[in-house]
Amino acid sequence: MSQNRSDKWYAATNGTGLFHLKIDFRPNEILPTIEASEHLMAPESPSKPEEGPAGVAGGTLHSSVPPHPILEDTTMSSWKLGSSKKTKDTKENGVVSRSVTPIPSRPTTPKQGDQFRHGMLTIRIFSGRGLSLPPDVPVPEAIQKALNNPPRRPVNNRESMQRKRYLPYVVLEFDKNEILIDAMEGDLSSPVWNYRAHFDVSRTSNVSVSAYLRTDAAVQGQDDMGNDLLMARVDLTPTLEGQARSFPAHHRHATDQWYAATNGTGSFHLKIDFRPTRDETPLTIEAFDLLKVIGKGSFGKVMQVRKKDTQRIYALKTIRKAHIAQRPGEITHILAERTVLALVNNPFIVPLKFSFQNPDKLYLVMSFVNGGELFYHLQREGKFDQDRSRFYAAELLCALEHLHGFNVVYRDLKPENILLDYTGHIALCDFGLCKLNMSETEKTNTFCGTPEYIAPELLESQGYTKTVDWWTLGVLLYEMMTGLPPFYDENVNTMYQRILTDPLNFPLDMPSEARSVMTGLLQRDPSKRLGAHGSEEIKKHPFFAKYIDWNRLLAKKYPTPFKPSVESVLDVANFDPDFTNELPQDSVVADSALSETVQDQFRGFTYNPANEHLSESVSYPSGMA
Repeated sequence: MSQNRSDKWYAATNGTGLFHLKIDFRPNEILPTIEASEHLMAPESPSKPEEGPAGVAGGTLHSSVPPHPILEDTTMSSWKLGSSKKTKDTKENGVVSRSVTPIPSRPTTPKQGDQFRHGMLTIRIFSGRGLSLPPDVPVPEAIQKALNNPPRRPVNNRESMQRKRYLPYVVLEFDKNEILIDAMEGDLSSPVWNYRAHFDVSRTSNVSVSAYLRTDAAVQGQDDMGNDLLMARVDLTPTLEGQARSFPAHHRHATDQWYAATNGTGSFHLKIDFRPTRDETPLTIEAFDLLKVIGKGSFGKVMQVRKKDTQRIYALKTIRKAHIAQRPGEITHILAERTVLALVNNPFIVPLKFSFQNPDKLYLVMSFVNGGELFYHLQREGKFDQDRSRFYAAELLCALEHLHGFNVVYRDLKPENILLDYTGHIALCDFGLCKLNMSETEKTNTFCGTPEYIAPELLESQGYTKTVDWWTLGVLLYEMMTGLPPFYDENVNTMYQRILTDPLNFPLDMPSEARSVMTGLLQRDPSKRLGAHGSEEIKKHPFFAKYIDWNRLLAKKYPTPFKPSVESVLDVANFDPDFTNELPQDSVVADSALSETVQDQFRGFTYNPANEHLSESVSYPSGMA
């Protein structure tokens, strides 16, 4: 059995001294299984469900309606590019070490023949049973009326479609890829979905299934701000690892059973099937169908695309090499974004699925999160209440803490860089201004960020540490609860002066705990700022500690305070029509031949977990910011 060992001294990353450690990893030679912790519910019958009609597994659906053929997922589900608050950026002095931060194409990546961590995950959701609304939540009147008066004659297609809107729908999610699935038949407690979806697997991630009931306003086609009613949710983690010799190329491993809700009541009948793959074919733009333009910038554009083999919907960011090669520091920022996206694995950060390139362009493929920017919802509503603001701030705190754990400073927190997913959780995006390899005490001097969110130490050119992210978190929390940043002024120079000298004022109705946490985060002296001694300092503040169980938050077990109104996985209503009305195409770049020296600067950009052992080695440009 193969083993990976290291036996050496490790220098302290906080404080002084060294530790002598021996680390030994031995992979298990077992087939992948599905872990659902204490929430996993065993099948009712020891016998495995037989193949149903049209080759569908699970002929017995445990519901009062006959089974239907599985619907193949031919659609799927944001991305942002550009915003109303402009980000400032200048080149940084100094050169950063190239050997600290691990990323997928470094030599520590498992080589060919090691464990599978990639492949195709197929999830079939058949039906639910025992679903119900919370005891204190009545069934919406329009839905109750429709279900109490079913049609007495065979329904036509239009009536059938209308009836589906009265039944619970589910949001199926894996690694920030979300699908909205309407019920085919059934009733409130036992809906039938009969749906199959395929997901690209590049790392371990949770699967969640959330059942919702539409409100009266939603079923009548009115805008109700998207607050559909959560009935039940199940969370589980498929184990996707195993040694190569344990998996013949044709091998699949599947589970077919009922899973008890981890939130709410009832259970879901799911079949989860993982097939490991190793694809030696380099990824190209030809692997995607181009659907919509959802953003544009000076270097390229962002498109909604569908991956042809799995039918997953992604956000594809295209960047012209010639454009960024002409501006000092831009190649550095693009490589930093790719590095951070491939490095992190957090439920509140938009993940990178693939990156690839050709002689003219760079391509970043990310999960498509289409609930809209937090900025959009904040502008629409003016401000948020304390509970909603605390919820978003807590999820962002977890995301920033995760980045800091990899010695990455975000530096550009603002509502435009925060997306909401289908279910109302945040997804942090846009990592172009991240600073890599920042130890706890190290300082950097780059002047970058958004004017309203600039920390005092940047304006005074003192150099700054990771605590700069806690200042921006305080500004964001203040803006969410009041509608404007704390030192806002239309004149940027005046605003900078206010950031340095003005007292921090609060509305008279601001709760005391909120005042306290924002006063701590917006401390001008970074050494005295809340969080100067680590994120735990912020977590223990009463504003969070009295209301947030951090393990529960990370597991997404809290109901979200708001759920965006999203019609389908292809919905782009939250994007600018000036972009979405444009014809999506991968435009040809004329006469952009770049020298070998310039092309060498893009080495290490390509990332495809299915053939990661073929990826290029990483080369950082000097002055990596």
